[in-house]
This record gives sequence, C-alpha cells and structure tokens, in this order.
Amino acid sequence: MKSTAILIALGILPFLANAETITGQYSSDLPFKKGDVSISVKRTGKSTQIDKKGRFSLRNVDPDQDTLVLYSATRNRTSFLPMKGCVEFIIKDEKERVDIVQKRATFDPTGEHNGQIYMKESLEKTGESMTLAAINAKVPRSNVATSFNGSLEPIYFVDGLEVSEISTLPLSEVAYVEVVRPSNPACTELGARGANGMILVTTETRYKTQNPLWNEPTEYHWEIRTNAEE
Repeated sequence: MKSTAILIALGILPFLANAETITGQYSSDLPFKKGDVSISVKRTGKSTQIDKKGRFSLRNVDPDQDTLVLYSATRNRTSFLPMKGCVEFIIKDEKERVDIVQKRATFDPTGEHNGQIYMKESLEKTGESMTLAAINAKVPRSNVATSFNGSLEPIYFVDGLEVSEISTLPLSEVAYVEVVRPSNPACTELGARGANGMILVTTETRYKTQNPLWNEPTEYHWEIRTNAEE
C-alpha cells in the first residue's frame, strides 16, 4: 500500500510543479443567473462557478497544457480558450463573438542576494548607453559602495561569472542589474573584497533563456466567433 501511494505521489509531482490558479471576470450581453454559464478545464474536466459579479477561479491548473471551456446555456454555445502563459481572463460574451483579454504574469527577478533590482528600462532613463555609467547615474554611491570610480571597485558579475569591469558593456545587451550593498551578508563574507559591494548583471540573452516570455506583452486581446457562425 505504501509503495502504491508513493507511485501515485510521484506521478502527480510534475503536474503540481506547474499548477497555478487562473482567475477571471465574465460578462454577457444577456443577464445570466447561477448555472447558466459554466467554466471548466478541458483536459481534466475540473469546473468552477461564476459568482454574482461574474468572477471565477480555477485552482491547480497547468496553463501550458490546459484549455478553458466556456459554456453558455442561455446561448447554447461553447467556446474554447487556450490558457498558455495566462493568469487571468476578462471575457465579454457578445452576440456574435466572445471578446477576451488574456493577462500573463510578469517576470519579476528577485536577485541572487536580495539586492536592489534595476531593469534596463529604468537604467535607460538616465540617458546613458553604457551599463556602468547608467548604474553610477541611477544609484547613489552611499547606497552601494564607498567608490565606483576609485581604486576600490565593487565586484562585478555578468551572467554569474566574475569579470574585472563592465564599463564597456552596452546597456542595450542588459536585461537587469542587481546592486548589492556592502552590508549584505554575501559581501561581508568576502571581507575586504566585498567592501564596495557587488554588481550582478544579467544579459538579455541569459534572461531570455531562463524566461522565454519575459519581454512579451502582458495582455493579449483576441476574439472567438460563435459556433453558429463557424
């Protein structure tokens, strides 16, 4: 019995790793009451109710594999909405079509050492084209190190590899920068080497490999024609 339980648990682990909660808002041209509209998952058959305000949620779904099924008893119509990359649906059920706004989760890097994160868009506002110059313009020195330009430089990393300097690294190649203060435990453990903190750069190439959708729009607008017209 224990062996069987272990096998079952191992079988659902890959699913649980990708499990997410999908939320949504539904509205219709026609008034609807409880039971008139159903929301379910095509692959698993899991369903949920729409509340009086048109809100709904589905737990433990896999957006990369599942499809949301919208059925309207009032209209006798079924629509299939792909979930891939989605965390929220805004659905407007109109007479001749279903208008959908599909919202995707944004990728917000947390950093390796709980330092301050600066996305490229933020650094570009300094007007600088080189990464280090943009950091110097964006970050007050007192928040980072005793000197950015003197003999004592912070420790630089690019895509996880330590480098001697980043003054020639174009900002156009960067996704984000993590600035770690000297007081951070990761710096204090380095002794004198960490006295000026650390700057960790992640390039677009590295970030795209880790998060293929990181620079994609966070909202998609599309429509599905009614079954009667298909």
